[in-house]
Order: sequence, then C-alpha cells, then structure tokens
Amino acid sequence: MANTGVLPFVRGVDFTRNDFSGDRFPEAVRCMTGVQWLKLDRTNLTEIPKEMGNLLKLEHLSLTRNQLEKLYGELTELNCLRTLNLRHNKVKSSGIPSELFNLEELSTLDLSYNNLKEVPEGLDKAKSLLVLNLSHNHIDSIPNSLFINLTDLLFLDLSDNNLETLPPQTRRLINLQTFTLNNNPLGHFQLRQLPSLVNLETLHMRLF
Repeated sequence: MANTGVLPFVRGVDFTRNDFSGDRFPEAVRCMTGVQWLKLDRTNLTEIPKEMGNLLKLEHLSLTRNQLEKLYGELTELNCLRTLNLRHNKVKSSGIPSELFNLEELSTLDLSYNNLKEVPEGLDKAKSLLVLNLSHNHIDSIPNSLFINLTDLLFLDLSDNNLETLPPQTRRLINLQTFTLNNNPLGHFQLRQLPSLVNLETLHMRLF
C-alpha cells in the first residue's frame, strides 16, 4: 500500500479476506489517523497489529474469524472505540487486558465463539455497554459484580455456555430489551428474576 498524503483523510477501510499472516500487515495503516471504521475480518491475524496504535479516531473495529488468542497490544489506547467485534477467534479470558474495559465510549462488544472459560476480568468496568455478546463460549458462572455497573445494557446474549445459575444482580438490568440464554443448563427457577426486567421485550430461553 502506497503511503500518500490521502491516507490521513480516509474514514473507513475494509480489508476483509486479505492475508495478513506473519508480517504482512500494511505499515501504511499507521498513516490513516482519521479512520473511523476498520474491518479486518478473515485476515489470518494472530495478534493485534502495532500500527493500530495510531488510529486514535477509530470508532468501529471488526476482527472476526481470525486466529487471535489474546488482545494485548494497542486496543486499550483507542479511546474513541465504540464497537468491537471479535467473534469467531480463539480468545481466552486470560488474554484480555482489563484496561480494555476502561474505554469510556465502548458500547458494543461481541466476544462470541471464542475460548472464554470465565467472564473477562474487569468487564464490569465497561459501564457504557449497551450490547454484550458472550455466547458460544465455555463460561460456567457469572460474577456477582458483573451486572452491578452494566445497568444500561439493552442486549445480552449468554447462550451456548455452561451456566447453571444467574446472579441475583441480574434483576438490576432494568433497561434490558433482549436477553438470550439458549442452551445453558439453567433451572427453570432462574425465571423468578425476570419480572424485574421491566423493559424486556424478547427472551430466548431454550434450555437443555
């Protein structure tokens, strides 16, 4: 990719299905300082490219269907980030820095289809989240603290995990509109919390 004077004015880039394995990620991306959305789906990435640290105006980032196991790197510096899509990777709970959840603008987070065995540490600090998808992982419990701060959530998908119970704090999600719990070993007694979710419009709860 040629480094031209145009790059700082680029607002969005779709790199889907490029092969960025090894050291093939284009260095010129660091010059796209005005970019607001970036798609890196199916690009064979195994780590977060260091060039992304320059994209301080980035608001929407999609990294689906890659080989990412950890997110340590530049993501925690992207203070304008609103949407982060990481579905279909190999991310482990230990590979997610808690600082990621200090991003004040982060409102949509998709970590579905990964290798999470527990809820990532620090997720309860992501107070601006409206959409959270943790489906299709291996999570067997929800920390009591998680829903204390995430009271603005509108959409929550916890389907296809190993959850047997929900924390009492679930009833604090009074703004929740869509709640998906399919394919968890939950008991029907967990339904007793649902009347507190006064704005709930859609519930998906197909149990084992």
